[in-house]
Amino acid sequence: MRSLVDAETFHPVVGPVVEAESLYVNQLQLRERIKNHAGEFVIWDVGLGAAANSLAVLRATRDIGCKIRLVSFDHTLEPLEFALRHAAELGYFDGYEIHLKEFLQKKRVVFAEGSQAVNWEFHLGDFPAWLSSKKSISAQAPPHVILFDAYSPAQNPAMWTLPLFTNLFQRLDPQRPCAMPTYSRSTILRTTLLLAGFFVGVGHATGLKEETTIAANQLDLLAEPLGRRWLERARRSHSAEPLAEPVYRVAPLSADSWAKLQAHPQFAL
Repeated sequence: MRSLVDAETFHPVVGPVVEAESLYVNQLQLRERIKNHAGEFVIWDVGLGAAANSLAVLRATRDIGCKIRLVSFDHTLEPLEFALRHAAELGYFDGYEIHLKEFLQKKRVVFAEGSQAVNWEFHLGDFPAWLSSKKSISAQAPPHVILFDAYSPAQNPAMWTLPLFTNLFQRLDPQRPCAMPTYSRSTILRTTLLLAGFFVGVGHATGLKEETTIAANQLDLLAEPLGRRWLERARRSHSAEPLAEPVYRVAPLSADSWAKLQAHPQFAL
């Protein structure tokens, strides 16, 4: 599925099911984490799109006795509305259509599926603005995992800035392990995540991408953390300096960013 307005393709090459299962479900070891979790498991779905990522998570865990709070964010519901009209052709809704119709109407749906209890809500609007507001601090419990699937930095730079990821990291509970995969492997993204406070590692391959990126608030959540060899490559890169504002541009690391990267605890171990 492709957005002509934004010139972006949803789940390119491998399709929505394979990408979502590889990038999110399997990489996050969601079944194991949820099986071993007591109480409500909180998932932030940043970039709802056509709901393929969220549905992959729900399908993969619906045979587990669990409570899932799923919080989706996007600036529009149009991709999901379009996808539901073409559910048969897309083929990944798997019986969730009735729940999604209520979700679209009320921006919230509560249901049981197998042994799974789901409380799914939607926030329509500007995610960076919501995240930086005082309202967001009390509105949502910190997540256990984040599905980060925003449009690319060239098309949507506001979703890839250092202030955004810094605010996101500060919303996490240090005592609650949280991991966040995303499809990009760019140096600028990885530098941004590190300077925001995350630990950062190499993520699973998907489609034509030999690797992606996964960030976390605890180092032991990463199977392959970035090492000093990556750090040296970042220093030589022409595109490594984080975006300070929502304007896409390419620049090498500043002296200040390089000093902060070297001091990151990930590279001091």
